[in-house]
Amino acid sequence: MALLSLSAVPLPSILSSSVRSVRTRVCPRTFRTKSSSKVMSGVGLISSLPPLAAQHRCLASSATATPWISEEEIKQFEEDGATVVRGLFSSECIEQLREAAEENMKHPGPLCDEHVKPGQPGRFHDDQFLWMRSEVMKNFIFESPAAEIARLLSRANEVRLFYDQLFVKEPGTETTTPWHNDHSYWPLKGNQVISVWLALDYVPKSSCVQYVKGSHKWELIHKISSFSGDTDRYKAANISNLPPAPDVDSMLDKVELLTWDLEPGDCLVHHSFAVHGAPGISSSANRRRAYATRWVGDAVRFDPRPGTMDFSWRTKANLAVNLTPGSPMDSQLFPLVS
Repeated sequence: MALLSLSAVPLPSILSSSVRSVRTRVCPRTFRTKSSSKVMSGVGLISSLPPLAAQHRCLASSATATPWISEEEIKQFEEDGATVVRGLFSSECIEQLREAAEENMKHPGPLCDEHVKPGQPGRFHDDQFLWMRSEVMKNFIFESPAAEIARLLSRANEVRLFYDQLFVKEPGTETTTPWHNDHSYWPLKGNQVISVWLALDYVPKSSCVQYVKGSHKWELIHKISSFSGDTDRYKAANISNLPPAPDVDSMLDKVELLTWDLEPGDCLVHHSFAVHGAPGISSSANRRRAYATRWVGDAVRFDPRPGTMDFSWRTKANLAVNLTPGSPMDSQLFPLVS
């Protein structure tokens, strides 16, 4: 996999808050099952889904019925690797997700990580595959416009949910999110891999995720590590001669960082190869709750590189992918949504 040299990204060392954001007006599409070409009105994938009319609960009342992200905005995303979508998700939807997040923190699943080490201040909570346990998260996956945002920005014909993830950083948490890209952790091959990171609280730039502009073009597969300090989890992934994760702090004269102030209901959207990290949170700041959904397009293939996350899914949560290397992501674990 070819790497883009840093000299090919001659960008000034600034933290950009003026980069264009995408203000989309997207409505959920109808949902299709893999076993049939029949178009279904929001039912069939999960039997307990509510009627089609309920799909609009997650859509802000200010959003129009036009499923549209402009070609210019898509090209800008393809150039930058990250953007922000504002004002699309309803306040009712955000409040329901907040309540579900609190429930998860009290009763986490088998893939939960607590990234703050004993004796350190704050709390950094992280859990995955919540949609399998939470009716609220499950309804969000199939009713909200998140899948359509991912489909449009990845230029995919259809997208599947890869997995969902909850992040909570409490005030006073000094633990940072190290610089990395997601693709290095995932058993995937292809470029139609998109994350939609939905803010459930106000997030100032000082606490927000930061992206290295254009770093998705490096298509970097780097050594990986557990943010919680589990030295054994990814040991198998680092046997090969992979480069380390980029030391972005030493490259600030060569790269541009993208970050934004976020209101509740705004969402960051980023490519899986985009290098990113996040600071800790001061004791005087708001807590930072975010619900991330990860999406794969029809051109993505299963690539179980040693030590990638599907290994921990099997061993810690008994979640079997049941795919052969090089096959499409056609698994019950990754439902077709848009």
